[in-house]
Amino acid sequence: MQQLSAKVAELRGELESFSAGIVSRVEPIRAELGTLTGKLEAAVASLRPEVEALGAKLSQKIDALDAELAELEP
Repeated sequence: MQQLSAKVAELRGELESFSAGIVSRVEPIRAELGTLTGKLEAAVASLRPEVEALGAKLSQKIDALDAELAELEP
């Protein structure tokens, strides 16, 4: 029973050590991802007006072509 208890304590120590090591590696990665996410959001936000303008122009062209097509129909 003492051997089993000692083994459980040993495994618990290994698990805690592993967990601490993982956390120390994951935290900087998480921080970097947060930074990259912020940069990506800023890039998308800066592109949005240009994309919306192009979408509006395309919509106008589609409407004009629809009008021409309607004129051609009997």
